[in-house]
Amino acid sequence: MKSTILYIVFTLFAVSVVQAQFMRSFSSRIRSLQMVMNDNLSAPPVLRLGGDDILDFSFDEMSHDYRRFTCKVTHCNYLWEPSDLFEIDYLEGFNEMPIEDWENSENTTVLYTNYRFSIPNENVSLKLSGNYKVEIIDDEADGEVVAEFRFSVVDSRVALSAAVSGNTDIDLNREHQQVSFTVHHPKYNISNPAGEVYAVVYQNRRFDNMVHGIKPTHITGNSLQYVYNEKLIFKGGNEYRRFELTDPDVAGMNIAALGYSAPYYHAELYTDAPQKFHSTVRDENGRYFINTLEGYGTSIEADYVFMHFTLDAPYRSGGSYYLLGDFCGNVFSSDNKLMYDAENGVYRTSVLLKLGLYNYSYVWLPDGADKVSLAAVEGDFYDTDNEYLILIYHREFASRYDKLVGVGCLNYKLDNN
Repeated sequence: MKSTILYIVFTLFAVSVVQAQFMRSFSSRIRSLQMVMNDNLSAPPVLRLGGDDILDFSFDEMSHDYRRFTCKVTHCNYLWEPSDLFEIDYLEGFNEMPIEDWENSENTTVLYTNYRFSIPNENVSLKLSGNYKVEIIDDEADGEVVAEFRFSVVDSRVALSAAVSGNTDIDLNREHQQVSFTVHHPKYNISNPAGEVYAVVYQNRRFDNMVHGIKPTHITGNSLQYVYNEKLIFKGGNEYRRFELTDPDVAGMNIAALGYSAPYYHAELYTDAPQKFHSTVRDENGRYFINTLEGYGTSIEADYVFMHFTLDAPYRSGGSYYLLGDFCGNVFSSDNKLMYDAENGVYRTSVLLKLGLYNYSYVWLPDGADKVSLAAVEGDFYDTDNEYLILIYHREFASRYDKLVGVGCLNYKLDNN
């Protein structure tokens, strides 16, 4: 028999410490943002200029009341700031188009409406390479921006060869990983490589530790080498923790208890503790995947459940613990901040999530800082399976925007085993 658990849940939405991310909700009404490239849930959000790629976007609004949402597309520079361009320069079609594909949830205790759109579509196509952001605007709330997606378009002009190693300029097979890569451009002219080329590297799609402002260490007539650069040394972290819940009545992976306290289902995860060793759990590098055992339309038939996280760690002053993962946009706000339970000597938080498989980690953010640490709970290990995305931009003399001319994606374990 299903047990009944009484929960008091506090849900807050506050300004986050780290603002940049690939997907981000600015409202507690907007949840489960998804951005899927060519039906591949693990592919980076990078379209090929002039190709046949399709990038699908979706999100849930937590009611059954139709709301008129529009999406606004803006071209950005390599640091995601708006470019000095007019819409007609980069957009073919109409901007701020309404999102007309939507469905109400079915057979769920929590009511929501799923909204979907794609880029490119019959009304919008993109003319230039570079970075783009899509703002979701609630027309019925005085034009409030309730969510944002970020993606890129590449005009492949250069080739990349890249590697990741635990043998770094700081230590040997201990806590760090060092990225090195070479940009090959035998048929593409770059007049001033040191001043015109911008390289950006992301680890597991995180913005808080992304690397930019990197200068090539060696320049030849046909290549730029980025090697032995301390800026390209990343903390290794640990494998993400995982849980899976596809039916609110059946405990899945890492679920200790289930219950219903109107109007929500609740799931208690097994208590987590700091890790002293490198985990052998196979993870998805921080991603989450919506899924349900019942029904076929997971986008509208997967219910929402309050997931309760508990971290068995002593009280620590001078900062806060947060959850890290794509499900919270890899940002740090009150929505995923852990609070100390003095009576039980543990940290706790609760997050309303759609049924599926989730990756998460615990991080520590010192007061007044903008960079988090996984070392306190997860540890840092050189052999962690991390994913690195390398983007190469070129801004020619007198140009008004940053072209994206090369993309590389590599995985430490896959590329070293």
